[in-house]
Amino acid sequence: MDKIIIKVCEKIAEDMKQDAINFDGKPFTGKNVATYFGYQGAAIATLANMIKLIAEERKKLSVK
Repeated sequence: MDKIIIKVCEKIAEDMKQDAINFDGKPFTGKNVATYFGYQGAAIATLANMIKLIAEERKKLSVK
């Protein structure tokens, strides 16, 4: 599981970096802002779900 989580985190980081490059200099329109925020929201949701999964797994390991 750790390898998968590391790969997903690396992918999210790369996607966020690429999004920043792709949106740099674009006009400040509602559509561009909404799209950028949508990408950020998806990344945050993915990270939150991974943290939840890790916490649940740790809880299982600590309960005996």
